[in-house]
Amino acid sequence: MIKSTFSLTLVLAMVVAAVIPLEAQEPRSGESADSQWSRVRRLAPGTEIRVTIRGSQAANVYFVSADDSGLTGLDLTDPALPVASARALRDIASQHPEYLGGAAKGGTFLVHSVRLTPAGVFVADRKVADLQHLVATSARQEIVEINTRQKGRGIWGHLGPLGGYFVGAIAGGYVAGFACQAAVGRDRCDTGPFLTGTLVGGIAGAGYGFQAAHRETEDVIYRAP
Repeated sequence: MIKSTFSLTLVLAMVVAAVIPLEAQEPRSGESADSQWSRVRRLAPGTEIRVTIRGSQAANVYFVSADDSGLTGLDLTDPALPVASARALRDIASQHPEYLGGAAKGGTFLVHSVRLTPAGVFVADRKVADLQHLVATSARQEIVEINTRQKGRGIWGHLGPLGGYFVGAIAGGYVAGFACQAAVGRDRCDTGPFLTGTLVGGIAGAGYGFQAAHRETEDVIYRAP
């Protein structure tokens, strides 16, 4: 009896823990280009996005700003850029995006040890990059598509492994208990099937919650008409 209940619960756990691939979310059908572009303008500074320019391959940049005419992004993909400098620039894009645009227009800004000037990016008076190689503005009419990445979407993504364990344990325990009662009768079932279902369901739920919390999905927030 316990063996058959365990098998049934294990099958249930495998179904719960199965990884369902999530496809990229597309813009709503019939949504105008202006409506899509308004979502681009509302992005939080420092958000990582993938931008496809007409005639070029898609590039990953960090969102700085956008207006009706175009989008400004921070490109940190240069392998010669020191890791610490890239991290500092990403923080500046998130907290002080206006500094990047201001430096490109002739201003000078100092954030801790990082100095932004039209001549380049300096860390402790050592030049680490040319500003024009990092900060670029793309005209809206040249942009084909913009994607954002999100991690841990959906109910399971928010539950994570801990929440997934409790949900899986409760579901597995009840399903195993009801399955036992349906198979051999209520009077002949003890707590064994319930405990077995709780254990297996909890492990499966924790595993699925962990995967969901770390799974990345792409949303197409803008696509040129």
